[in-house]
Amino acid sequence: EPTPEPTPAPVVPETPEPTPEPTPAPITSAPTNCDGRKWYYVLDLDKCVNDIDPDNQLAFDSLQNCCFVNFEGALTCDSYDMCAPSASPSVSPTPEPTPEPSPEPTPEP
Repeated sequence: EPTPEPTPAPVVPETPEPTPEPTPAPITSAPTNCDGRKWYYVLDLDKCVNDIDPDNQLAFDSLQNCCFVNFEGALTCDSYDMCAPSASPSVSPTPEPTPEPSPEPTPEP
Protein backbone atom coordinates (compact mmCIF):
# COMPACT_ATOMS: atom_id res chain seq x y z
CA GLU A 1 0.00 0.00 0.00
CA PRO A 2 1.47 3.41 -0.87
CA THR A 3 2.43 5.88 1.86
CA PRO A 4 0.22 8.95 2.28
CA GLU A 5 1.32 12.21 0.77
CA PRO A 6 3.68 14.23 2.98
CA THR A 7 2.43 17.47 4.47
CA PRO A 8 3.57 20.64 2.68
CA ALA A 9 5.26 21.98 5.88
CA PRO A 10 6.30 20.39 9.16
CA VAL A 11 3.63 20.36 11.86
CA VAL A 12 4.97 22.16 14.92
CA PRO A 13 2.96 22.10 18.14
CA GLU A 14 2.20 25.51 19.54
CA THR A 15 4.65 26.63 22.22
CA PRO A 16 2.83 27.69 25.41
CA GLU A 17 3.30 31.27 26.51
CA PRO A 18 5.67 31.77 29.46
CA THR A 19 4.14 32.64 32.82
CA PRO A 20 4.07 36.38 33.50
CA GLU A 21 5.88 36.02 36.85
CA PRO A 22 8.28 33.38 38.14
CA THR A 23 6.63 30.81 40.38
CA PRO A 24 7.29 31.37 44.08
CA ALA A 25 9.95 29.32 45.84
CA PRO A 26 8.60 26.45 47.94
CA ILE A 27 8.27 27.19 51.63
CA THR A 28 10.19 24.79 53.86
CA SER A 29 10.41 24.87 57.59
CA ALA A 30 13.68 25.70 59.28
CA PRO A 31 15.76 22.70 60.25
CA THR A 32 15.47 21.55 63.83
CA ASN A 33 18.38 22.77 65.89
CA CYS A 34 20.14 19.82 67.48
CA ASP A 35 22.51 21.92 69.57
CA GLY A 36 21.31 22.28 73.12
CA ARG A 37 18.63 19.60 72.81
CA LYS A 38 17.88 18.00 76.20
CA TRP A 39 17.88 14.26 76.94
CA TYR A 40 15.14 12.46 78.88
CA TYR A 41 14.78 8.95 80.26
CA VAL A 42 11.54 7.32 79.05
CA LEU A 43 10.49 4.48 81.35
CA ASP A 44 8.11 2.88 78.81
CA LEU A 45 10.96 2.61 76.29
CA ASP A 46 13.70 2.05 78.89
CA LYS A 47 15.98 4.39 76.98
CA CYS A 48 17.23 7.95 76.83
CA VAL A 49 15.77 10.06 74.03
CA ASN A 50 16.01 13.62 72.77
CA ASP A 51 13.05 13.66 70.40
CA ILE A 52 10.36 14.39 72.97
CA ASP A 53 10.02 16.84 75.81
CA PRO A 54 7.90 15.06 78.42
CA ASP A 55 6.26 17.14 81.14
CA ASN A 56 7.77 17.04 84.60
CA GLN A 57 10.71 14.89 83.53
CA LEU A 58 14.26 15.34 84.68
CA ALA A 59 16.22 16.79 81.73
CA PHE A 60 19.89 16.01 81.05
CA ASP A 61 22.35 18.12 79.08
CA SER A 62 23.96 15.06 77.48
CA LEU A 63 23.23 11.45 76.61
CA GLN A 64 26.10 10.37 78.86
CA ASN A 65 24.50 12.11 81.87
CA CYS A 66 21.13 10.50 81.12
CA CYS A 67 22.74 7.06 80.85
CA PHE A 68 24.84 7.54 83.99
CA VAL A 69 21.86 8.48 86.17
CA ASN A 70 19.35 5.97 84.77
CA PHE A 71 21.56 2.97 84.01
CA GLU A 72 23.60 2.53 87.20
CA GLY A 73 26.61 4.63 86.25
CA ALA A 74 26.86 3.44 82.64
CA LEU A 75 28.41 5.90 80.17
CA THR A 76 26.42 4.46 77.26
CA CYS A 77 22.90 3.04 77.11
CA ASP A 78 20.03 2.26 74.76
CA SER A 79 19.04 5.60 73.25
CA TYR A 80 17.41 7.42 70.37
CA ASP A 81 19.04 10.55 68.97
CA MET A 82 16.66 12.39 66.63
CA CYS A 83 19.65 14.23 65.16
CA ALA A 84 21.32 10.95 64.10
CA PRO A 85 18.53 8.34 63.99
CA SER A 86 19.69 4.74 64.06
CA ALA A 87 19.12 1.65 66.12
CA SER A 88 21.06 1.84 69.35
CA PRO A 89 22.57 -0.54 70.16
CA SER A 90 22.55 -2.59 66.98
CA VAL A 91 20.15 -5.52 67.10
CA SER A 92 22.89 -8.03 66.38
CA PRO A 93 26.28 -8.05 64.72
CA THR A 94 26.33 -8.63 61.01
CA PRO A 95 27.26 -12.16 59.88
CA GLU A 96 30.66 -13.01 58.49
CA PRO A 97 31.05 -12.38 54.74
CA THR A 98 30.43 -15.33 52.47
CA PRO A 99 33.54 -16.98 50.97
CA GLU A 100 34.56 -16.05 47.45
CA PRO A 101 33.24 -18.38 44.76
CA SER A 102 35.58 -21.11 43.60
CA PRO A 103 36.82 -20.97 40.00
CA GLU A 104 35.72 -24.57 39.39
CA PRO A 105 32.30 -26.09 40.07
CA THR A 106 32.09 -28.31 43.12
CA PRO A 107 31.23 -31.99 42.51
CA GLU A 108 28.25 -31.95 44.88
CA PRO A 109 26.37 -29.27 46.74
